[in-house]
Amino acid sequence: MKALVQLGMQGHYPLFQELWMKDPEIKEKKFQKITGPERARAKKLFQKVSKHRQLEHKKIVLLSMDDGDRVLFMKAFFKMVESKILDLKPEIH
Repeated sequence: MKALVQLGMQGHYPLFQELWMKDPEIKEKKFQKITGPERARAKKLFQKVSKHRQLEHKKIVLLSMDDGDRVLFMKAFFKMVESKILDLKPEIH
């Protein structure tokens, strides 16, 4: 997952389909704060995806998720990327 976050920092999201990235629900939710229950659910989803080594297998897991879980996963992933960028560039804070 670290490599995928690194790619995300550069604007590449190989896990996500282009259609998902253009979804209005993602666009409006990716900047919302993650609540406690969402955080716990996102952690389980990340574990589910992380246990697969190959990118294609990770994509299959994402495809098999229901829309709500996928949106939550993407929201949490974008938060991770945002956090990494802010850690590397504190002047952006």
